[in-house]
Amino acid sequence: MSVSSEKTNYYSTIRKTCYSANIIYLVVRVFYLILFLIAGLHILAIVDGVTILFYCLFFLVLNKRKHYLYALLCGNEFFVFISVTTVMLGFGAGFHLYLIGLCVVSFFTSYFSKARNIRGSVVWVGLSLAFYLSLYFVTQNVAPYYYIDKWLETTLFVTHAIAVFAFVASYLLVFVKYALSLENRIRNESRTDELTQISNRYGLYDYFEDEDKDSTTLALFDIDDFKIVNDTYGHVVGDDILKKVAEITTDTLKDDFVCRYGGEEFVIVLREGKEKTVFDKLEELRKRIEEEIFYYRQTEIRITITVGASEYRKDLTLEKWVELADVKMYAGKGAGKNQVVI
Repeated sequence: MSVSSEKTNYYSTIRKTCYSANIIYLVVRVFYLILFLIAGLHILAIVDGVTILFYCLFFLVLNKRKHYLYALLCGNEFFVFISVTTVMLGFGAGFHLYLIGLCVVSFFTSYFSKARNIRGSVVWVGLSLAFYLSLYFVTQNVAPYYYIDKWLETTLFVTHAIAVFAFVASYLLVFVKYALSLENRIRNESRTDELTQISNRYGLYDYFEDEDKDSTTLALFDIDDFKIVNDTYGHVVGDDILKKVAEITTDTLKDDFVCRYGGEEFVIVLREGKEKTVFDKLEELRKRIEEEIFYYRQTEIRITITVGASEYRKDLTLEKWVELADVKMYAGKGAGKNQVVI
């Protein structure tokens, strides 16, 4: 994944999470409004109506991509709402439980903010804990403004417990999915050659560990006299040649594993074990590269490759398998280069 793709994924995660959260918050507040009106809690109904208006306006903030500002506005609004509802209905209504969810959101917000400063989240957790305890002591010593029926208190507490668990789980799910996507990207990038965009030797190690190696042949080739090409035409031209060689190799051997082993060396793991089939495929590759014309300004450049190949045996480690192919490749170098040796 490119840097631009990573940024797109990053901002897409933030945008989708914020929009989804705002819709959920809005639905929850409408639910509260209905519940408060049914229970005759008119002051709370008015407070909730104003809150609903705020959450509608928050969509404008999100449209301007002010995601961090949105998080701050939501956090402070929650503090006000929790304070009002807890003081007016008592601790048993369970509005204070939202403070637990806010702690998770604060860490989520810190991670996805540009600064990624975890200190702010720790401060927020400390404030939330102090606020939680303050609400508890206040409600133990001051009678609630409304005395609500037991059914309503139980309904509110159970609703809040479920909501907070869902709240925490949903934010953690988003974070874990994003973390797994980053992990996969890092894994893929660590096994992909940056220049040619094919597998590197670490990708070869994975392939050796994971794939069935019976009836396979490993071929190692490098570009003949590639140092002369680099010294004569420069490394930019050399890099272009390496990229084109990788492209030709993957196009010629579509069903086989291809990797850049290092420098101008490439490794191919061919699935067919029959010598003639392997030889024909490698010979086709050698001819295609030999026929390819590269250019430096008006100068034509032609290159050749020498290939060595060795069949797999169960007693072989990857290093030994490569070494056997390497020996045959250098035998081909000694015999005049530009050939396939099996």
